[in-house]
Amino acid sequence: MLLAPSEKRRGAILFFLLLINSFLDVFGLAALVPVIMVASNPKSVLESKYFFTVYQYFNYNSEVSFITHLIIFVFVFFLIKNLYSTWTSYLQTEFTADVSMTLIERQMTKYLNLPFWYFNDLGSSNIANFVIGIPANYVTGILRPLLLFLSEVIVITIIVVGIVVYKPVLLFILGIVLVPTAILTYRALRARSFAIGNRMNDLRPVVGARQLDLFIGYAELKLANKLEHFRTRITSGQREIQKLDAEAYLYAQLPLKVIELVAILGVVTILLYALHFTKGASGLIGLVGLFAAAAYRLMPSINRMLTALMQIKQHQYAIHHLGTYEEPHFNEGLYPQQLPLTFNDSIKFEQVGFTFPHEKKPALSGITLRINKGERVGFIGSSGAGKTTLMNLLLRFYREQEGCIRIDGQPLTPQHLQAWHRLVGYVKQDAFLMEASIKDNITLDDPNPDQQRLEYALEQASLRSFVDGLPNGVDTFIGERGSKLSGGQRQRIGIARALYKQMKVLVLDEATSALDNETEREVNEAINKLSSTDITILIIAHRITTLRECNRIYELSGGQLIGEHQYEDLIRQAV
Repeated sequence: MLLAPSEKRRGAILFFLLLINSFLDVFGLAALVPVIMVASNPKSVLESKYFFTVYQYFNYNSEVSFITHLIIFVFVFFLIKNLYSTWTSYLQTEFTADVSMTLIERQMTKYLNLPFWYFNDLGSSNIANFVIGIPANYVTGILRPLLLFLSEVIVITIIVVGIVVYKPVLLFILGIVLVPTAILTYRALRARSFAIGNRMNDLRPVVGARQLDLFIGYAELKLANKLEHFRTRITSGQREIQKLDAEAYLYAQLPLKVIELVAILGVVTILLYALHFTKGASGLIGLVGLFAAAAYRLMPSINRMLTALMQIKQHQYAIHHLGTYEEPHFNEGLYPQQLPLTFNDSIKFEQVGFTFPHEKKPALSGITLRINKGERVGFIGSSGAGKTTLMNLLLRFYREQEGCIRIDGQPLTPQHLQAWHRLVGYVKQDAFLMEASIKDNITLDDPNPDQQRLEYALEQASLRSFVDGLPNGVDTFIGERGSKLSGGQRQRIGIARALYKQMKVLVLDEATSALDNETEREVNEAINKLSSTDITILIIAHRITTLRECNRIYELSGGQLIGEHQYEDLIRQAV
């Protein structure tokens, strides 16, 4: 269900308030005509049985005094009506804003709990659209138009009831002229509106991704003389979006024009018929006047209803996307009760196997090994051997389908996820860096950072002398994705972040593969500093020199463990 029970209750209350608002709108418009009539002819007060009854009840002495009070009453009524209408509009916007935030939070929870491979396959631009864009489009393109549609249905219903009571034949004429027009207009435009909405939803994340590529890869693209190519691709996509948006706007304007033209055609037809084919057609011409007045009031409501229906059709994709990835196998949400977990002895992989979705060949098969606390263990193998997949299983980004992983003999289950993540640190080839200060990157924007832990992390990651040499120290801004830092400094900040977290296990996934020899030496120095601690370090590396201090090194190939080595043996083999 898209709306929570509490939101449905609020929606029902809001609908009731809109119902009252519609009654007040129609009553206000209906009251103006007789007031204007008696104001233009004060003597008519005594001729109207309704006004005359009120006139007598309050003992008025003159028609002018009565009309003066009547005008003041009408003004006060409109003042109160508009204040009430403004209040209901505020409640409506507050309600839709709350629904939007509820959907955003729900979408964020859903997508952040997707299995890791689904998350990666979707891409950041699509996920940003699904989490932020889709809820916003649902509210602006579905919920608000739906509330408007219901409000206008109420207005039209009240007017129709009034016409039935006053002049039933008028309803028949209006129905013949306006209802088929509205239906045919909607049927003519709905398919294209639906296509426009789907196309715009497909284009937005694509254009957004291209913009991100352009800005992040500016230096490389400029050197490759590709800036113009990327700019053209972005503007081409944006041009199509603007064209579709303009077309959607045009379709929103068409219903009023069509209905107005048909209504005028109806008036003209009746008038011509009265003039040329009937005699003494004063009654018929009077009916035409009523038809014109009723149609004039109904046309805006019918137009708003059709526009609302067009918007709903155009944004129908939002309903579909809000319902995706709802099945239990997509959601890796935490178990209601999380259990504690300690790591004091060992990590064991027991016959662990894993196969990616839609793949037949296992990525890992029969992996059995033991890592003792405080050890340094390396992993080597060609690309696709399964090294990173093995670490992703340990980090719980993936979940093994065969065998199990044990921590101190305890199977690592989803109920231990929070406790395990508190014990694990992770540094990959391209360390995640925020556009913030060194301190915020190490503490991950901790509002109340622990100064002692921060100093320890800086020291152990060999960042102390670098930070001390900066004018603003740890408060130095590092630029977008650490653009003001060297590759080694970026990686050491990643290591410092793991140390600040006080993790017990550190996973280094190709953390030095993109560095030159000198910078790699700096990072290895920071890693070697950790030898004085009891931190368990797992290192994936292509360069054998990175594994110098490892207690042992495992070799993987084709998803299987094919060997266990010592660093010296690998060096002799390389020679």
